[in-house]
Amino acid sequence: MKVDSTQAMKTGIQFAGEVILPGGSNLVSGDYKAGGIYAALGLAAKAVFGVPGLLVVSASSFANAVTGKNLIDFVKSVPPLELGAPMSKPASEEPAS
Repeated sequence: MKVDSTQAMKTGIQFAGEVILPGGSNLVSGDYKAGGIYAALGLAAKAVFGVPGLLVVSASSFANAVTGKNLIDFVKSVPPLELGAPMSKPASEEPAS
């Protein structure tokens, strides 16, 4: 998969925006409504739950800005990991080239 350098830079700026203010990644994307909502939620979560609450809201905001899904929907869309199934074939089973 080819990585577009401008998209990679935009994603990095969005991440930096989350470090400064919860909802910053949405503000960088131009979604001011979601950015304002995440900023208010982030500050409220920090007041109630401390830094862990702030981190969860910031992660959800970043996921929303990058993928269009909030954190819960993004985690639900990830396929489950099958336990017991090998991640890769042993070297002895791979075909020789």
